[in-house]
Amino acid sequence: MDNGRATGVGFLKSSKVRNAEEAIGQSEGLLTVLRLTQADIKPAEDALQIAKGFFDSNQFAKAFHAAKKAESLAITLDERFGGYQKAAKALQSRIDSMRRLGLRTEELETLLARAEKKVLSGIWDSGAFVPNYLEARVLVERAEQEGRAFQERAEQASNAIFLAELAIESLGEMKGPADPEMFADGAASELGESLHEATRQLALGDAEGATTVAKDIEANATRLKELYLDSTKSLDATEAQITYLRGEGVLTNGAEADLKSAREMLDKGLIEATSAVAIRIQGELEVIGNSYRKATTGIADAEILYGRLQREGFHSYEAEVALRDAKRSVREGNYARAVEYLERALHAFARRTNAREALGRAIEETRKRAQFLRGSGLSFLPDIQEVLTRAEREFQNGNFLGSSEDLRIATVLLDQVFRAPTGKK
Repeated sequence: MDNGRATGVGFLKSSKVRNAEEAIGQSEGLLTVLRLTQADIKPAEDALQIAKGFFDSNQFAKAFHAAKKAESLAITLDERFGGYQKAAKALQSRIDSMRRLGLRTEELETLLARAEKKVLSGIWDSGAFVPNYLEARVLVERAEQEGRAFQERAEQASNAIFLAELAIESLGEMKGPADPEMFADGAASELGESLHEATRQLALGDAEGATTVAKDIEANATRLKELYLDSTKSLDATEAQITYLRGEGVLTNGAEADLKSAREMLDKGLIEATSAVAIRIQGELEVIGNSYRKATTGIADAEILYGRLQREGFHSYEAEVALRDAKRSVREGNYARAVEYLERALHAFARRTNAREALGRAIEETRKRAQFLRGSGLSFLPDIQEVLTRAEREFQNGNFLGSSEDLRIATVLLDQVFRAPTGKK
């Protein structure tokens, strides 16, 4: 029975020895393979040496567990190193790609160097001091993501700058200017400066700012092209308008000089300034044309009206002077001043017309007062009637001054009658 127990103990011991040997051998084989990689497996090697020490001291169970720990640690270190190495290569590839685009990579390079230091700083893990691949991997992965995002923004900015450059070239190649080189220099000089600013911002790492500036450049270049075409059409229309007005006899010397100046400005590439001048000239020509028509037709109508009033006995020195000055202003091309003089003449007509109407109403009212006294036996009523008749005749003949004097006499006589106590004198 004791022999059987001894045999069982011997079998168990030999089994532990065999398991420990197999574990140590398996771990040693794995480490041999991993030594061919760049992974730092020294912690696993140390654990394997501890396992061998346990084995030599016949602590086979501890030797087995130490060997398994060495194996597990080696596998873990290899996996962590693989993940870190992959992330580090991706970051280095991102740095190389950004360099080819001329982008700044100092920050990413600094982060990569910091990650390498993080690996060497190590960390305690399950009782072993191992390379800190985990935190280093997180660091480089975040750096690669930031670099990728920046590169994408930078590529967008680069594309926007390229499109802006094409838009500037298209603007400078517009057909029509007498001197294309001078036009391109004037039209695109400010946009070119903005393009340099966009490029500078991109070089400094401000991809968003560079994109914004580049898109603004493209939009402005497109707007200036459209404005150039509109300005050209506007100047042509203005020239036609000047020709039409001159055909009507309107003096447009100032507008012609402004038109010539505007065309010279457009040839120099001053598109926005030309557009503003063209709009102003058109507005001025419209005012000139309206003033001319108002002045000429108004003078003609005023002369007809004044002729009729003259036939009725109306004469006004003020109206004659105003009409004469209005005609002189038309000859001088000062149509707005002509309209002012015309309005003075019309006011004189109006005042005279109002006075005539007031005189006519006064004669009519006085006639009614005189008719009220018929049959009253008033001895000088015939004299009053005679004066009123003379006032009416003078009014009809246009002698408003004489009519007014006679009316005043008749009014004085009637007032004396109505103020008398008996109504008779």
